[in-house]
Amino acid sequence: MARPRTRKNKDLPPNLYRGGNNTWRYRHPLTGKYHGMGPDKAKAINAARKLNDLLIPATDLVSIVIGEVNFGEFSQKFLAEKRRKDGRPLSENSLRTYRHSLNRCAVWDQLALSSINLLMVNKLLDSLPASTSIETRSLLRQIFDLAISKGLVVDNPAAQTIKRHRIKQRKRHTLEGLDAIRNVSPQWLKNAIDIAMLTTQRRIDIINMKWSDIKEGFLHVAQEKTTDDPEDSFDILEGAGYVRIKINDELQRVLNRCKDNVVSPYIIHRVPKGKTKNRDQTKEHWTQVEAQYVSREFLKAVKLSNAYPELNGRQLPSFHEIRALSIHLHKKAGKSAQTLAGHATEKMTEVYASGHEIIWNDADVGIDLPFKMD
Repeated sequence: MARPRTRKNKDLPPNLYRGGNNTWRYRHPLTGKYHGMGPDKAKAINAARKLNDLLIPATDLVSIVIGEVNFGEFSQKFLAEKRRKDGRPLSENSLRTYRHSLNRCAVWDQLALSSINLLMVNKLLDSLPASTSIETRSLLRQIFDLAISKGLVVDNPAAQTIKRHRIKQRKRHTLEGLDAIRNVSPQWLKNAIDIAMLTTQRRIDIINMKWSDIKEGFLHVAQEKTTDDPEDSFDILEGAGYVRIKINDELQRVLNRCKDNVVSPYIIHRVPKGKTKNRDQTKEHWTQVEAQYVSREFLKAVKLSNAYPELNGRQLPSFHEIRALSIHLHKKAGKSAQTLAGHATEKMTEVYASGHEIIWNDADVGIDLPFKMD
């Protein structure tokens, strides 16, 4: 609660204070920063009142009487009820990303939803790095769109903001560079690289592949397509693409190499160091490889191989960039990677209202591995 005004300051509006040298200053109610208002008291008071009207949400008794919900309550409800376009729950990775974005908006949690205005949203988004700003803006647009549909607000302040431009620092892989990385990688990672090259699939889809997904000569992939992966510059839709990849001789050779003396439901798997079958409660199976572990181990291999000596830090291409190289090679070979990668311009999947039947999109591997086989 704000400290009561002294007697000599009783006539001042909230957030207006005396500065040095007989000047006035205004304290921003959201950021806490002070802004000079000049020496004219009357003008400073007038400006402070206008700023308060813009910046201080009118939540008090009016909000209580009309039953307005606050931003924190509504956003948590939004997240709890949000589903992918195919009706399935959000993946844990997507939930984690959404929670991070909501944490950046925590200053609004106790504010009435309708009191959050364009200026406030712009201030928040401008204070964030470009990639983070884009993620947060996307989430806020969804939240306010839902609020409009519920009749809680009349407009969407996030939609009125201008999307920031993300400057991509990460470079692409070269064939020579990826070959060098592959040569110093552990076998499970080498297998993952090869599957990524042949199928163009994302990191999360590759580590989720199971032997049970292979049926009648096809590898079935229910793609985890989300808009909130900061590494993925290709995807613009949220939901799942259902791709059925025909297993040719080249892909079969890689799958055969993935079979070892470890019994695992996952095609890409590993035995954790220091423990064997000690159950990790966050994993479906003790041999399951986590997405972040793939990225960390791949970065280790990038540095160990010295594949890109001219690059450093964020410039170093990640595991995800294998996807871009694979798509490039498919196109160069005269093969369309659109269905294989899940980038069709029209809907790739249809889930019928009666029976919820999934329609799989058949795709062929269009290239051979450019590496020397082990």
